[in-house]
Amino acid sequence: MLSRGLGNDTGSESVGLALLFPVVLLLILSAVQGGLWWYAHAVASQAAQAGVDAGRPVGATNTTAVQSARSFAARAGSGVLAAPEAQAVVTADNVQVTVSGSAPRLLPMPGLDIEISATARAVKERFTVPLAAGGGS
Repeated sequence: MLSRGLGNDTGSESVGLALLFPVVLLLILSAVQGGLWWYAHAVASQAAQAGVDAGRPVGATNTTAVQSARSFAARAGSGVLAAPEAQAVVTADNVQVTVSGSAPRLLPMPGLDIEISATARAVKERFTVPLAAGGGS
C-alpha cells in the first residue's frame, strides 16, 4: 500500500537537488571570488601607499618608491595579487605610485581576467626655514 502513493514522485527530490546544486555552488564561488577581488584590491592600495610613503622624503627617487611598493605587494599579496607591477612618478612636488596585478580566478571562465589597479598620491616632503620671530628691538 505504501508504494502505491509514492509511485509518481520517486526521484523528484534528487532531480530538484541536482538542478539546484550548481546554482548554489555558483553563488558561493561568486561570493568567495568577490572576497578575493576585494582583498587583492586592498593589498594593491596598501602597496601603492607604501610606495608613496617611501617616495615622499627628500632625496627619494622613483626606484625607491617602486621597490617599496613591489616589496609590500610581494609580502602581503602572496597568492592573492598575481604578477604585481609598480610604477612611480616622483617629481620635486608630488609622488604618485600605481600598483597593478590580477586576482586569482576560482571559476575557469574564459575572459574572466580580474585586473586590479590602485593609485596613491601625496605631496613630496621638503625642507622649510622657520620665519624669524618678529620682535621689536
